[in-house]
Amino acid sequence: MASEENSVITHNSRIPSKLSPKVASSWEFCIKHQVNPLSTRPNKILGHKELQAKQQANKELIRCVKIELDRLEKKLKVRRPLFVLTDNDGNILWRTGNYQAKDYANEIAFREGSNWSELQVGTNAIGMVLRTKEASFLSLDEHFSRASRRWSCAASPILDENDEILGVLDISTYQNQSAKDALILLTVLTERVANQMMKLHLAQRNTLLEIAMSDFEDAYYCDSRYRLVKLSRGVSKDFHIGSDIRELINDKTIYNEAPILNNHQLIGYKYKLYSGIQPSSSAVTNYYYPGVVSQSKKYQAFLSDVIKISASNLPIHIFGESGSGKEIIAKTIHYNSAMRDGELVAINCGAVSESLLESELFGYAAGAFTGANAKGFKGKLEQANGGTLFLDEIDSMPEKMQQVLLRVLEDKLVTPISGKPVATNFRLVTASNKDLKILVKDGKFREDLFYRIYVCSLNIPPLREHMEDLQPLIKQFSDKHHWSIKWQDKLIKAAKDYPWYGNVREFNNFLARASIFYKDDEPTDAELKQLIQSGIVYKANNLQEEVASDLNEIMDQKLKIQHALEKNFFNMTKTAKYLEISRATLYRWMKKYEITI
Repeated sequence: MASEENSVITHNSRIPSKLSPKVASSWEFCIKHQVNPLSTRPNKILGHKELQAKQQANKELIRCVKIELDRLEKKLKVRRPLFVLTDNDGNILWRTGNYQAKDYANEIAFREGSNWSELQVGTNAIGMVLRTKEASFLSLDEHFSRASRRWSCAASPILDENDEILGVLDISTYQNQSAKDALILLTVLTERVANQMMKLHLAQRNTLLEIAMSDFEDAYYCDSRYRLVKLSRGVSKDFHIGSDIRELINDKTIYNEAPILNNHQLIGYKYKLYSGIQPSSSAVTNYYYPGVVSQSKKYQAFLSDVIKISASNLPIHIFGESGSGKEIIAKTIHYNSAMRDGELVAINCGAVSESLLESELFGYAAGAFTGANAKGFKGKLEQANGGTLFLDEIDSMPEKMQQVLLRVLEDKLVTPISGKPVATNFRLVTASNKDLKILVKDGKFREDLFYRIYVCSLNIPPLREHMEDLQPLIKQFSDKHHWSIKWQDKLIKAAKDYPWYGNVREFNNFLARASIFYKDDEPTDAELKQLIQSGIVYKANNLQEEVASDLNEIMDQKLKIQHALEKNFFNMTKTAKYLEISRATLYRWMKKYEITI
């Protein structure tokens, strides 16, 4: 017999009659969208980097909430409270509160990075606020998901000047209903936060307008929430002041995005038509390129060749050292080709086991093998129909798969495992960091396939051959990570003495280390040299203190702790036991490695 919870999913009549119309409406929404009431945690949980980016983007909102909560927290008469702030999509940005409540919340992933919308976890106060823009309270058993029924929660929206949601502030209490008593004061708190944010946005908008009006370039300006404040000349009729620029342009549009900072705070973005320098009179000057704007004539000449070849329908092979940006060149080829309206489908042949590569490339029919998806799976070769197929590390493709790929290129037919042949037509782009000619000569790559894919070849210049681009690479990294330094010349000088065999990837890793250890201080030339070589030195209490000689050891330890926390749903006792250490040691390590939960 089906359980009561399962029956709720399919029968609206089983919605408890005691629910208020507002809560019942949320249950109906969850049933309609087939939310599973037995799920114990949300499916959508942000990765560490994505969470950090969202926290940075909402830094002022988090700051305002902390200030107002400090003022009013003592007046909030709640037992074992958990205070939670989400963004306008329901992603938890920040939380604080009772330590015991945190531990219980971790068991259902009610923590930073988790998405707490109705579609993810069913009826809850945060999700209802996101959908209705109204303050809400939910008692224990009014939650749609069984996992949430030990909590009561009150939530209120933080609205901007256009009545759009900036975020949601929630008070949740474990195994008691005291959150209900805090609802009125909570709405007062969120209104105060909203007023502070409106003042901030107004000041930022005025500063942004001053910058935009003093710029005579043909560009679009939008605020930090991507709403247009200044239009480009010859603008499309679809563009209006206040429009969301993300709905008007996409990856296929030839605009580059540049963040605009004021006092180290992001206040908006500038979108400018990308123009390359013409190496010859026949070169294309306006094109899409997702990398940094190069200052190197050698790299610009290479890009000119990329654009010319992109216009053809011939197979292209990209040779480049590790970290040189083969994926960026593949995107450039696709979005400047006749196949730009189709999909760019990428697969790393070296990252997929031989046993799985066939199903990844060719897909399989329904019921093809035990454990197969009941609906079958459309392989990459079929997904790329009408678009571009990018095969990275093609040199790692097993000989059997090389033979099958050759047949596809000749017949333009794909046969899924246990399925029927399907016609496909795609632009083929391959890449490797090994010389395919040598591999063919040594008998390690099929000669007949080589002549099929090696029609047009592109050799990406290594970073050491276009050191002029160190400066724009530093600017790109600094803008993205809000890292402001006044010693760029010293950084460039140190970098020019190193060959960067790992190319742009290795250089960006170096910048990441520099931004961690020298966020505010200026390193010496010797310290920069040590940093490049991963001998890390940082300043503490105005003294030079040497830490681990190998940065990888530090990162491995931090990742080990983060993995253990996630595996044990951020329960401190279980995590400490898993790592075979005491809770006190775990807290000390978390503080040392700046891990927050």
